[in-house]
Amino acid sequence: MKLLALLLLFVGFICLSRSQDENENVRKIMKEMEVIPEILDEPPSVLLRIKYDNTFDIEEGKSYAPKELKFQPRLDWNADPETFYTVVMICPDAPNRENPMYRSWLHWLVVNVPGLDVLNGQPISDYFGPLPPKDSGVQRYLVLVYQQSAKLDFDEKKIELSNADGHSNFDVMKFVQKYELGTPVAGNIFLSMWDEYVPELMKTLYGTIE
Repeated sequence: MKLLALLLLFVGFICLSRSQDENENVRKIMKEMEVIPEILDEPPSVLLRIKYDNTFDIEEGKSYAPKELKFQPRLDWNADPETFYTVVMICPDAPNRENPMYRSWLHWLVVNVPGLDVLNGQPISDYFGPLPPKDSGVQRYLVLVYQQSAKLDFDEKKIELSNADGHSNFDVMKFVQKYELGTPVAGNIFLSMWDEYVPELMKTLYGTIE
């Protein structure tokens, strides 16, 4: 019995240590990738776990092909089931990092998310994956979670996927200040660049081929 207790204590210590390392790593990477202070004033408190297609987890700071990211991912963080959250995904490097004239491009925005149940939140912009232009180089993608003070009355209109203007120049800090969301409670960052799937996605969304 004493051995079992010691084993459980050891496993708990290892898990806590690994979690702390992950949280510190995502904060470090966001600073190294100049998300702080280009996009955010403060990094997220903890790592947001992102799983695509129920097959692979996003590793913070790593690069993935757009065709791997085409479906809405599953998110996991230390959520309170009685609390409401806002989930946002942006690309600050549109159309490219050297000339981000469309900063930031909004890829996903769901508000009033009860706990981890993103599907039962209020979608303002449905998810669509990265679509970096050809020859634009590597682009950064941020997924952030903000804790709301309560279920809020958002006056933002629903943005249709085909509405390019509605997705460009989204100011995440202005949005956060408007609804007093504070510092992100969880977040992650990954990279992506053009591949042969992007023209297909552009045609689906906007009826044009890149």
